[in-house]
Amino acid sequence: MRNYHKWKDSELDYIKNNHVLLSDEELAANLSKIVGDNITTSMIRRQRRNLVLKKERGRRPKVVNVMQADVDSDKVEVVINNET
Repeated sequence: MRNYHKWKDSELDYIKNNHVLLSDEELAANLSKIVGDNITTSMIRRQRRNLVLKKERGRRPKVVNVMQADVDSDKVEVVINNET
């Protein structure tokens, strides 16, 4: 049997404000820590659909940190920070 979770306005606002930046898995993990209850990805997905918030299709682009760039020469050095 499923447990019912009464969604608070602050939780729904968190989903609204972060659905573009974070995946459903990340939203679920963060809200689980904040609320102290088990929030699953399907619960996040359902609330996102109820709020008519659409995610872009495909993978998110990787965040690239440019540590050093030599603009005067033809060669540009880019350091990619691989964070998971």
